[in-house]
Amino acid sequence: MEYFETKAKFTKDQGDGKAPQSTSELYIARALSYADVEERITEIVEHMSFEGLPELSIRKVKYTDIFPCDNPNADKWYKVKVIFRMLDGEGDNLKEKLVAQLCLAQAWDIASALKHTETNLRGGMTDGYVHTVSETKILDYYDFSVADVRDEQV
Repeated sequence: MEYFETKAKFTKDQGDGKAPQSTSELYIARALSYADVEERITEIVEHMSFEGLPELSIRKVKYTDIFPCDNPNADKWYKVKVIFRMLDGEGDNLKEKLVAQLCLAQAWDIASALKHTETNLRGGMTDGYVHTVSETKILDYYDFSVADVRDEQV
């Protein structure tokens, strides 16, 4: 499974009687392939589109973990750079090595993103600390690795 960032461009009906407006929205998906992401995101966004199919731009992203949050106030996604201390080498040649990894955390502000990430990092095999936290424009995360009800045979 890999993570994909998908930018969907489409004409959105504003729902308040105003003219439809062109919009672009950013999503993260965990899936097997580009084709899977394209099919599923199209299905999700298609019902919001005023006319035609959405134009999708899909690329792989290198997140190591994604930390969704159950709190209904957690409406933003934050990119979190975590630094892990690793020991490299053997015997007397052990050296400390710093390894950076990117995570996504869903939260309502930067402080809650930091706390949410630190909570999820506890109990890991290596010590890590949060280096930076920055807000993203990501609207939602979809995990397409979970079995889909429509694919089940009855």
